[in-house]
Amino acid sequence: FAVPEETELESQLSELSVDAPKAGGNFRGKKSKVAAKTGNKKYQFQIMQDQGMSNAEIAKFADAEHWLQHYPPIAIGDLKAMGCKIDWRRAFLTTDHNPYYDSFAQWQFNRLREMDKIKFGKRYTIWSAKDGQPCMDHDRQSGEGVGAQEYTCIKMQVLNWSQAAQTVAAAIPELAGKKVFMVAATLRPETMYGQTNCFVGTKLTYGFFQSAAADEVYVITERAARSMAFQGLSPADGQVVQLGSISGQDIVGTKVNAPLSRYTDGVYMLPMENVLATKGTGVVTSVPSDSPDDYATLRDLKKKADYYGIQPEWVSGFEPVPVISTPSYGEMMAPALCEELKINSQKDRDQLAAAKDIAYKEGFYNGIMSVGEFQGQTVQEAKPRVREQLLASGDGFAYAEPEDLVMSRSGDECVVALCDQWYFDYGEASWKALAEECLAAMDTYGEETRHQFQLSLDWLHQWACVRTYGLGSKVPWDSNYLIESLSDSTIYMSYYTVAHLLHRSLDGSATGPLGITPADMDDAAWDYVLLGKELPSGHAKAEELVVLRRSYLYWYPVDIRSSGRDLIQNHLTFFIYIHTAMFPKTEWPQSVRANGHLMLNGEKMSKSTGNTLSLRESCDRYGADATRLTLADSGDSIEDANFEETTANAAILHLYTLMEWITEAQKALQQLETSPGQAVKVGDIALRPASSPLTTVDKIFNAEMDALTIASGADYKKTMYRDALKSGFYEFIKSREWYVNVTADTGMHPELLRKYITRQVIQLCPITPHWAEHIWKTVVGNTDSIMDARWPTDLPSEQDHSLLAVGEYIRKTVRSARDSEISLQKRSKKGGKGATAGVDLTKPKALDMYVAHEFPSWQEDVIGALRANFDTATGKFDDKQVLAALGAKGMLKNKKVMPFAQEIKKRVALTGAKAFDRAVDFNEPELLSELLEYLKRTLEFDAVNVVDLASQGELGESQVKAAESAVPGEPSFLIYNIE
Repeated sequence: FAVPEETELESQLSELSVDAPKAGGNFRGKKSKVAAKTGNKKYQFQIMQDQGMSNAEIAKFADAEHWLQHYPPIAIGDLKAMGCKIDWRRAFLTTDHNPYYDSFAQWQFNRLREMDKIKFGKRYTIWSAKDGQPCMDHDRQSGEGVGAQEYTCIKMQVLNWSQAAQTVAAAIPELAGKKVFMVAATLRPETMYGQTNCFVGTKLTYGFFQSAAADEVYVITERAARSMAFQGLSPADGQVVQLGSISGQDIVGTKVNAPLSRYTDGVYMLPMENVLATKGTGVVTSVPSDSPDDYATLRDLKKKADYYGIQPEWVSGFEPVPVISTPSYGEMMAPALCEELKINSQKDRDQLAAAKDIAYKEGFYNGIMSVGEFQGQTVQEAKPRVREQLLASGDGFAYAEPEDLVMSRSGDECVVALCDQWYFDYGEASWKALAEECLAAMDTYGEETRHQFQLSLDWLHQWACVRTYGLGSKVPWDSNYLIESLSDSTIYMSYYTVAHLLHRSLDGSATGPLGITPADMDDAAWDYVLLGKELPSGHAKAEELVVLRRSYLYWYPVDIRSSGRDLIQNHLTFFIYIHTAMFPKTEWPQSVRANGHLMLNGEKMSKSTGNTLSLRESCDRYGADATRLTLADSGDSIEDANFEETTANAAILHLYTLMEWITEAQKALQQLETSPGQAVKVGDIALRPASSPLTTVDKIFNAEMDALTIASGADYKKTMYRDALKSGFYEFIKSREWYVNVTADTGMHPELLRKYITRQVIQLCPITPHWAEHIWKTVVGNTDSIMDARWPTDLPSEQDHSLLAVGEYIRKTVRSARDSEISLQKRSKKGGKGATAGVDLTKPKALDMYVAHEFPSWQEDVIGALRANFDTATGKFDDKQVLAALGAKGMLKNKKVMPFAQEIKKRVALTGAKAFDRAVDFNEPELLSELLEYLKRTLEFDAVNVVDLASQGELGESQVKAAESAVPGEPSFLIYNIE
């Protein structure tokens, strides 16, 4: 492997480059076809250069083994820098690079073959001709998850060439004496009875390709011929023999025989817009009774024969033929849909797409055959039978191609090959049933993940599990093959349970503490350790294997398998299948946690755009804990998460500020210990003696801490780290700030402060362990590590909703008082009607808070009507009866009634029938009186008065008006100046 000089690299790059677009122009490739397909993406060696590697170092990667030596230590170093808690004794390399894992992979394949889960035979697979082997999902540059789409190819023998086509064909001597077929690929063989013509794309170029039969030539696109060459449809495997070319325009007017068609004298090749060279063969059968596209195009051609350059007799007399009858559209589904959706021509692409979807579903699920040998049968029954008939008669053959574009990592556009290979028989009925049973019992942490698994189980079938070269373990019964990368690691979680006992190096070169060698781990040993089968007598390591078996049973089953959502469609579904085949139900996986990809600042990470941030770079730039906090905040669902660098910067400030506050709080607590009976103030931290009784505010803060700790613990258990961060950090700090503010005059209770600090550090520890360890030991002074701390055990069984409601009442009352002042200020500025004269908010002012003990009678009547017409079983209201009840009392004229009723209905939807009971279970006047100093300070009033309407004497006019809107739990307010 020669190391290129820098100048040589630059020269090669210039050949592969893509010009930047000029204004209004398009990208134009210079020379390379690969560059044209991949755009401005960087090459692997450039990425390595960006990582600081020299060309000499890059050259070493020509040896596949060097990848295994170079990157694992870097990955381990990065994860350690991030503070990941990993038992590195259990780390290992897969493939035969580690002889212990190699024996594990081979044992697994031997057992699966014995169970008839691995089979051998011809099957379609995505194939890279350049690599000479199947191109499985992890071998692809693009097209992961794309499978093979199987078609029925219809052979339509040319009866008479068009004049232009005759000239082209006559100039190709290899066609002499051979039968030439226009070959169309269809997914609907059962509709061939209704062929009225055949379509080609006038702008496409077709080829004359020699078929496997010496006397037959196919007219198809080059792309289709390339795929057919790997399916036994060309003279030799992988060989494309093109005898000549012809344009689609020249083909128009050619007469061909259409198998099964009622028009036995032949049909004509006609032009069609939007025929694709990237789907099928470029030749399209036409069944206008069933296909809206075909009907619309044939109608256009009949109307405008001259415009489309065709002879009228090519379409005259060729009318749609009834093929399928459906309940909704009769025997002429396509014409009916075109009329229903107002489709006027083949250019109405959106309506035609909708019509096509309707026609396919209606025909397939509800259709009955109207013609042919299978008349009267359902389409689902007839479809495979018509296909078999066409294949048996020689009028058709099976053909497959990728469902979508697949590019291998070597830059090859993949095809579908029909080849002999070893494959997993996924989808087999009894095995699939076990996989579905396993999935049903698993926790997927979200319905979308479960839905993706269900889709995967529905479509996944035979899967090639070997390849011919690369890294991997050899297939134990055929050393010419390697186990492909997605199939050798489906149950590697079981290997974790014993890896630390087998070896102490990634590659297995360092023997583990039990002295077991790779040779000791034969199939019998693995059978005993992982399956519990009886170990043959006299095994050299019988006693040591007992230790392995015990370790396996201690750790298994898998509690949680965390992986990317893109692996649901393959690796994670394999994971379920293989576990159900190998292990008893008690050892099936318990859960799978799938996540999306990670975006950076709201955009996809991409080397080509420079929008990238590696784990190491983030830890160097922001620190490990700020990186971890930002990752936790980036999102937990199956959708893509988003790492915001502004959040990372803010995290540094949040953690530093919290550390400073806790440090100051600890000083205050230490000072209080030296003066236990006195109040203490250190900076902004005010404490009262520990012997002081708990106030209502103390109890509220204590209840809020408990509630947030309960919520945070539940979020962690569900692996919802953003929610855990919200409840255990952001809202926890918010509650503390409120408590500090409310108790600024009286001081916090020291025991609650200690509880807050302990809870805060523990709740943040899973996300920011380095910060938590520093606070726990250095600031708080604990001698043990935070890693030894346990989740709080002094939690109540459930949240104290009554105290939480009181806390929310206080906050809501403060907000309402502020809103009242703002409203007054706005009205004063506007003047006129509604303005409050005589109140100058810049002068000394007072606030009266009016507390009511009874609800207005009209509100009670509304609640009574709602309660009487609420069904607790369904959670729904009978709105007609509610309106009738309110109307009977003459309440509908009151403009306040309906908004109030809607508000109560919303509350019932949130909390259930208990929302009808609005009674306040605390003493409002007493609570507000206890908070007078806080209310004066926070609302910035010179005086605050609590007016209990139940005991208050006669009120003045302005007081009466202000008190009208007071209801239990919602005081009203009067603002006025004082001298």
